[in-house]
Amino acid sequence: MYNTKQKNQLVDFFKNNKSKQLSVNEIIDGVCREGEAGKSTIYRQISKMVKEGSLLRMHGENSKKIIYQYMGEGTHCDEHFHLKCTECGKLIHLDCHHLEEIGIHIENEHKFVIDTKKTILYGICESCKNDR
Repeated sequence: MYNTKQKNQLVDFFKNNKSKQLSVNEIIDGVCREGEAGKSTIYRQISKMVKEGSLLRMHGENSKKIIYQYMGEGTHCDEHFHLKCTECGKLIHLDCHHLEEIGIHIENEHKFVIDTKKTILYGICESCKNDR
């Protein structure tokens, strides 16, 4: 995909908010406040970024709301699981060989291939646990 001014504005917005999970309305509000990209352009760019893997699309806590998080270039999110803190919303990339073994077991024994890019385990992160 070639770079346009609008795509660069969107990528810059995500880089500045890379630790946040954002709804499409929050993305539109933020990008439009910082630049001149229109809603339809933002929707198209979001769709392209999800397809190329630089943006993770997931269901919010109520499963009705879709949220996005910038994954950046080269994060290889299709190769690992993710942990999401239900307290603060932090998303952790989990490169763990034990989970790779679980994935292999499930594929071999249960004939089911896990889509690790979309696999999120929910719980409480260390910081939030210590704050309790």
